[in-house]
Amino acid sequence: MNEVQSTDPHGVGLWLTNVDAAPHGGESLTSLLARIEHWLGGQNGTGHILAFTHPAVIRAAILLVLQAPAQSFWRIDIPPLSITDLRWSGRFWTLRSNGCPLSGREK
Repeated sequence: MNEVQSTDPHGVGLWLTNVDAAPHGGESLTSLLARIEHWLGGQNGTGHILAFTHPAVIRAAILLVLQAPAQSFWRIDIPPLSITDLRWSGRFWTLRSNGCPLSGREK
């Protein structure tokens, strides 16, 4: 992001403040949320699902589960190598825990 920030600070600012912006040909936050909402909708069966993914995908899933506004996206900190636990109740998703160290201890 530092490289893009140095070459197009306006584009980065737009991307960080406008949920519909995709100034560098990437995915807007609105599109990311729609994609993750579709994926979550297909994960409501029985059993466990384990997904290894980027912090942005985890932030999007948390926003959707909490029905939080998209503008809250940048307010969620996802530590590297951490676990976020989402649960399907049969009717809706809940956030059980977030940011739990994968190793079981803080480094």
